[in-house]
Amino acid sequence: MEIVYVDQVQKLDIKSLMATALKAGHTDNYRLTVTMNNWPQSQENSNRLTIDIVLNRPPGSATAPLWGHMLLKFVLPDGGEREQMLLLWGTPATRRSWRWRATCPYRRDHVQTLYFSPPAEQFVSRKAAGLKYRPKLSKAGYRHLDRMLLYMKELGMTHRDDWRPKPEWMTQARFDFLNRELVKEDIRRMGAMLGISVIDFVDDEEQEIDLQAELKSLPVNDPQSLSMYYRDKHGTMQIKAKYKQKYGLPDGA
Repeated sequence: MEIVYVDQVQKLDIKSLMATALKAGHTDNYRLTVTMNNWPQSQENSNRLTIDIVLNRPPGSATAPLWGHMLLKFVLPDGGEREQMLLLWGTPATRRSWRWRATCPYRRDHVQTLYFSPPAEQFVSRKAAGLKYRPKLSKAGYRHLDRMLLYMKELGMTHRDDWRPKPEWMTQARFDFLNRELVKEDIRRMGAMLGISVIDFVDDEEQEIDLQAELKSLPVNDPQSLSMYYRDKHGTMQIKAKYKQKYGLPDGA
């Protein structure tokens, strides 16, 4: 699988990690163990990340910038153990909060979020990893996505490519309809996301309407356009007396 977007790899939020570590109190050394949710497990607890933090606090100043380092210890998907050292930088944001950044080992820029790069086997910045954010959908795109999720739920699908056979309780016509509509909404969603207009779909089962044909309407006073007939008690069709007299129909008609 080609890794293109940021949600395909494990990320580290330096701000969140430091906020969790500083809850332990005012000290210079911290240790954290966090679970990486977007990390493949090759063995038990291989998605655990151990972090050792050392801060250098300037004496006599509570508002001076801080610096330190962060040692990451983790297990690769192939079972190999790795360690990575990151430089930390903290600047006061408010009276009670700090803005924390880490130095990317490749680009040397200070970033708040790091992403794991499989080729480098390290956590680096988004630009160094060559990742990008997924395009945001417009309101129309989200509407198509919501419809897709409804169709997938009825079909028992967990994701778009999760094809499932027809459930026993579902008719073949309903199954074909849901799959057909799912494809349509997927195309409409992609069109809305890419800014491409999508033509309206015409089902094969739908009868084509001849727009050139004109309806022939009868005159208002035409006998055929009025209710001239009725059934008697024997069920025989009879013409009303006023129409019979007006149009001169014979008695046996």
